[in-house]
Amino acid sequence: MAKLISTGTADAPYKLPQDEIRNFVYNLYSGKYNEIERLIGVFDNSTIAKRHISVPVEWLSKEHTFAERNIVFRDVAIDLSKKAAADCLEKCGAEYSDIHNIIYVTSTGVMTPTLDAVLFNEFKLDSHIKRTPLWGLGCAGGASGISRAMDYAKANPKHNVLVIAIELCSLTFQKDDLSKSNIIASSLFSDGCAAALIAGDESRLAGTNGANLLDSLSTIYHDSLDVMGWDIVNSGFKVVFSRDIPNIVKEYVKPNIMELLDKHKLKLSDIKHYVTHPGGLKVINAYEESLSITNGLLDLSRKVLNEHGNMSSPSVLYVMNEFLKEKNHTAGEYGIISALGPGFSSELILFKTA
Repeated sequence: MAKLISTGTADAPYKLPQDEIRNFVYNLYSGKYNEIERLIGVFDNSTIAKRHISVPVEWLSKEHTFAERNIVFRDVAIDLSKKAAADCLEKCGAEYSDIHNIIYVTSTGVMTPTLDAVLFNEFKLDSHIKRTPLWGLGCAGGASGISRAMDYAKANPKHNVLVIAIELCSLTFQKDDLSKSNIIASSLFSDGCAAALIAGDESRLAGTNGANLLDSLSTIYHDSLDVMGWDIVNSGFKVVFSRDIPNIVKEYVKPNIMELLDKHKLKLSDIKHYVTHPGGLKVINAYEESLSITNGLLDLSRKVLNEHGNMSSPSVLYVMNEFLKEKNHTAGEYGIISALGPGFSSELILFKTA
C-alpha cells in the first residue's frame, strides 16, 4: 500500500479579483468581438472570487513570443515549485534526503532539462534519484501524478515520491484569439503550484496521518481528441475548449467510478469523501448531478474554485490540501480523487482515510 502523507501549495505572485480580470477582458475585446457583450457574463456566473497569475495583468495585453512566455514560465515555475515542496515536506517532518522519485507535472511550459532536474540541484538530492516528467495531461495531471506515485511506492515500499504540479495558465492567454473558447478559458483559468508526498508502506514516513491509496483507474475515451487541449501557434499555446465537457462528465463519470468501485465490491454510498478537480461551476454541478450528491461533498472543490479559479493540474492537489487540513475524518472511510483532462481522459484514485 502507498500513502499520501502531505501536501503543499504555492500561489502565483499576482492576486486579482475576478471583476478586475473581467474588466480587463471586456475592455480588450469590446468593439473587436461582436459576442463579447453576451459572453462577458461567464465571469459573473463563475462563482470565482479571485485568482492568482504570474504576470501583471497589463502584460497580457501585449505581444509575446513563445520564447518570451517560456522564460517567464521557467523562472516562476522554479520559484513556486521550491515553495510548494518546502511547504509539503515541512508539514510531515520530511527531509529532502527522503525523496527517491520526483514526478513533475505540467502542460503550460517547456523545459529541457526538465524542472525536476533543476530541483535535484536546488535540493541537493541523491544522484540516483528517479525522475518522471509528465507533460500534456492538463487538468488530469495532478491526479495522474498521484496515481503514478502510488504505482512506484507500491513497487518500492521503502521509498517516497514527491509529486509537483505546476501550471501557469495565464501565460497561454492569446490577446488576438477572438474565440468563445478563449473568453471562457480566461474566465476560469489561473496559475498555481502544488506538491504531494507519497510514501511506501515501509517508509519511515508512512506512519503519519494522511490517505491510504488503494487503487487507481486511468481511462481515455475514444474519438475525443478535440474536447480539450492546445493548438500550438507562433505565440505559444492556443486553448481548445469544448462546450460539451459538462455533458461528458454527466455521461461518463459515474460509470467510470462504478467500474473502480466494483473491483473492490464497494457501492457509491460507501464513498464518504470526494477530492474532485474543480474544472468550473458547470463541471462541479455535473459531478453532483451524475453522482446524486446533495450533502456538500464537493464543498472543498467549490472553495478552491472560488479562491483560486481553475489552475489545471495543481487544482486537485489544492483540494486534497484542504481535505487534509480538516483533520476530523474518521479513520477507514473511503474516498475518491478524480480529475479529467485532454485525451479526453479521466484519472481516478480510491483511498481510505488513515
